[in-house]
Amino acid sequence: MGHPDEVDVIVCGGGPAGCVVAGRLAYADPSLKVMLIEGGANNRDDPWVYRPGIYVRNMQRDGINDKAKFYVDTLKSSHLRGRQSIVPCANILGGGSSINFQMYTRASASDWDDFKTPGWTAKDLLPLMKRLENYQKPTNNDLHGYDGPIAISNGGTITGLGQDFLRASDAVGIPFTDDLQDLDTSHASEIWAKYINRHTGRRSDAATAYVHSVMDVQNNLYLRTNSRVSRVISREQGCRSRVLETIVRARKCVVLSSGTLGTPQILERSGVGSKDLMEKVGLNCVSDLPGVGEQYQDHYTTLSVFRVSNESQTLDDFLRGDKEAQRELFNEWEISPEKARLSSNAIDAGFKIRPTAAELKEMGPEFNALWDKYFKDKPDKPVMFGSIVSAAYADHSLLPPGKYMTMFQYLEYPASRGKIHISSPNPYEEPFFDSGFMNDKADFAPIRWSYKKTREIARRMDAFRGELTSHHPHFHPDSPAACRDIDIRTAKEMMPNAFTVGIHMGTWHRPGEPYNPDKVHDEIKYTEEDDKAIDDWISDHVETTWHSLGTCAMKPREEGGVVDGRLNVYGTQNLKCVDLSICPDNLGTNTYSSALLVGEKGADLIAEDLGLKIKTPHAPVPHAPVPKGVPATQQVR
Repeated sequence: MGHPDEVDVIVCGGGPAGCVVAGRLAYADPSLKVMLIEGGANNRDDPWVYRPGIYVRNMQRDGINDKAKFYVDTLKSSHLRGRQSIVPCANILGGGSSINFQMYTRASASDWDDFKTPGWTAKDLLPLMKRLENYQKPTNNDLHGYDGPIAISNGGTITGLGQDFLRASDAVGIPFTDDLQDLDTSHASEIWAKYINRHTGRRSDAATAYVHSVMDVQNNLYLRTNSRVSRVISREQGCRSRVLETIVRARKCVVLSSGTLGTPQILERSGVGSKDLMEKVGLNCVSDLPGVGEQYQDHYTTLSVFRVSNESQTLDDFLRGDKEAQRELFNEWEISPEKARLSSNAIDAGFKIRPTAAELKEMGPEFNALWDKYFKDKPDKPVMFGSIVSAAYADHSLLPPGKYMTMFQYLEYPASRGKIHISSPNPYEEPFFDSGFMNDKADFAPIRWSYKKTREIARRMDAFRGELTSHHPHFHPDSPAACRDIDIRTAKEMMPNAFTVGIHMGTWHRPGEPYNPDKVHDEIKYTEEDDKAIDDWISDHVETTWHSLGTCAMKPREEGGVVDGRLNVYGTQNLKCVDLSICPDNLGTNTYSSALLVGEKGADLIAEDLGLKIKTPHAPVPHAPVPKGVPATQQVR
């Protein structure tokens, strides 16, 4: 059956927010014709999507991976010592929810309050946060939902490294809590929840939860995949174009939900944006909004890799392509997916942290000015997130044999800003992109501080067997901060028949000390030279967390805003933006939760405009048992 050329509502972009809007509206009224247009492929029942443990395969930039698109800085950055940042975004139905790390976190209450927009406070949004959740972890508060379409659990397995990390975090002043995602706690650690259904072991992506569920029971939701949206044509505009286009008409509303990097480009190709840019690329200006494409934001991560004991459970053999390890894990999935190792992302524990007064004194005037302005009076805002991966999150073809853990450190509220703008009306021409990474000096200090903190945690873990020196700052070899690689005892256990273990060939990295459970660790002392080495490492290695925000901000037009509080694009009619491009400020979270929430809010607003009421619970999610609607108890294996 072909697609109609006219529907009631068109949603441009099948990421998390777009899936929520399309699914909620279509389910609310079976007579409402809704079309969802997605540039990537359909994710329906794709095993490379629904098996959680293989998500890293979708991060490859190899010319073969079609599940992601990679934006590259147009110019080299002096802030990154000449590098050009690479920022991937999803290119598949479900968006990032189909290929992301599946880490469940929530923004702090003050993040939403800082939007300064009626109807968008944390108190206003909490019912929608709960409406979307099928929370499957035991809890002792009333902040989560239990009959929504999105499953949240601890996954099928928790590694010993995760527990080891929590114990060591407590030793450096980061206490354990049952629920770090309560909108308020900003300095604690927890078992890191995941977007995985604990009953099926499957990833909980937005397309399966909101779109496929409706298409299974109704026929008013039309899905077009592998279709790129070029522009929105208003009645006042002609239809001339330099590229071949198929035109679909919306009787009631067009919703742009193509993400922080996609939505501003569609707006600009539609004549909505800076008048100067429109003239430069030869387009008529429909609405002069200089804020389109500006104030691009992200979260910044660095990854430090550590050696762990040979007894540790990691995914390294599986990830490096060991045939026996892969056969074992894939067979495990086929037999009992709900408790298989692949029903986890191997990211089992994490923290949110704020610096102490003493630590603040060491973080320099630039960050202290930012602290006073942004964090000091908002105690629910963490400065950094951190988590452990039970494997090396790295290219294993470049690593020595052995077992690893990776420490993620990521900055949640960077001061740096970037931009994205079209270079041509042609949707197939690359835009001008400046990620802006590290272009504000205030962002170096918190990442440097977090690197030191996670290194102290790693050294106190029972599994720690040294730093993988290639994935750490290059300190002076005589510095007390200099990294030390695998100890000789562990190396000989790993390679008992090797003739070269411990051989000295003039390397300036010393082997680590053998594991001693009785050793009391003093904190490493860093000099100014050491701090400079860390900052250079940050410039050389800092990267995106796939958490793009901003570029079409919800704020007054005179302040550079693009949409109003009901997500209407200024100067247009029946055109809304519903995705994370609307964020006027950053959100301290893994952004899948926020994209879902913006989608739920957008669905409510559009439903009000159309005189509809959202139906709950949502349509039954494929392959998943119907939620019981009550708090979960501890699962017995």
